[in-house]
Amino acid sequence: MRLSCLLAVTATLGTLFVSSTALADDDDIGTRPAMSKKAADAPPPPQSSPSAATPVSQGSSGSGSYDREEVESDAGGYYRANRAPLATDPPGDWYVLHAGLRPQLNTFSDIATFALAHARTERFYGAFSLSAVRNDAGTHVGVAQLALGRNLADDFKGGFQLSLTENRSRNFGGLAQTSLAYNRAGSMIGLAQIASYNRATEFAGAMQIGGYNRTDKSFTGLAEVGAFNHSRNDFTGAAQIGVLNTIGAEPFDPRHHGSFRGVGQFGIVNTASNFYGIGQFGAASFTAGEFGGLVQVGALGAGAENFKGIAQIGTVAFSEKSIGLQIGVAGVSLQEHNGIQLGALGNYAKNITGAQIGIVNVAREVKGVQIGVFNTAESLRGLQIGLANHAEDGVLPWTAILNFGFGDGDGGETNYASRGSSSL
Repeated sequence: MRLSCLLAVTATLGTLFVSSTALADDDDIGTRPAMSKKAADAPPPPQSSPSAATPVSQGSSGSGSYDREEVESDAGGYYRANRAPLATDPPGDWYVLHAGLRPQLNTFSDIATFALAHARTERFYGAFSLSAVRNDAGTHVGVAQLALGRNLADDFKGGFQLSLTENRSRNFGGLAQTSLAYNRAGSMIGLAQIASYNRATEFAGAMQIGGYNRTDKSFTGLAEVGAFNHSRNDFTGAAQIGVLNTIGAEPFDPRHHGSFRGVGQFGIVNTASNFYGIGQFGAASFTAGEFGGLVQVGALGAGAENFKGIAQIGTVAFSEKSIGLQIGVAGVSLQEHNGIQLGALGNYAKNITGAQIGIVNVAREVKGVQIGVFNTAESLRGLQIGLANHAEDGVLPWTAILNFGFGDGDGGETNYASRGSSSL
């Protein structure tokens, strides 16, 4: 029996949340893919051609990706986006503002663009771009992208993306992404993601705030705050605060992927592959690998494969190996415990160095004290205090009230010279 057995007990709770991770784990986050080789190798058009400003894009796929296709000019040949000339709109409209139904622009550099339906801009440098339905940009440098529907950008540098439904950016550097529904970023360096569902491959900033917050490779920042906070690899920051907080490839997966380094996890259920911080605080707190901190608190259960701290506190305090204090209705250490086990009903340890205090105390090897109604050990180097005491190599195998043991600590030879004279 290992820690995964306890994790399975709480797995049913995790299934309520895990379904939200069903979206495909792909590198294409929905912004524009790389331009085709044909477009990249195409020669530039004559700069004097009046019709050379043919729109770069021929449309977008239903999945939300922006197709950077090569475009044939009237003068013959193809041009690629980074060689495209400026749009040739009338100066009065172009040099201050640009408005249209579905404008397709190569480079815009001034105040703002407006679109009644769908705006596509290869490079935007200005205050903001506004679209009633959807905003696409290759590079956006400005205050904001604003859309009632979706904002998409390969590279976003500026204030924030703001929409009712969805914001996506492959590389985001700025203040925030905000949406009622969904924010997605590849690499994000910014203030915050705020939406019902926030996802980033790598997040470096202040916070993710939403119903479901997820990072795939790393979170470096202040906190994740939401109903379900899921860092699939490493978390470095202050805290995860929510109903379910988890570190690792999958919730309740006993394999060791990723680590929490920060102050703590605060939630109903907290899980981590490895935890290094102040503590885990919740109804149930589990660490599949190593816990290195002060306290692990789980009102229903606290568990770690290797616990090193001040205390595990829970209805069941469970570990493979532990150093510190186990407090609960029951304390369990499947291998070694160094410290004190304080279980109201009982304690179990294969090997304990310290003390067991409970109604029933069971250990294979004891170096220290057992205090309870019934105490039993195969090898005793120390003291048993209880109504019934059993130690196979004790002064007496069975005693009442008090028993001593002077074994060598590994079930070896016993000092029989004192047998009978030191037991009551």
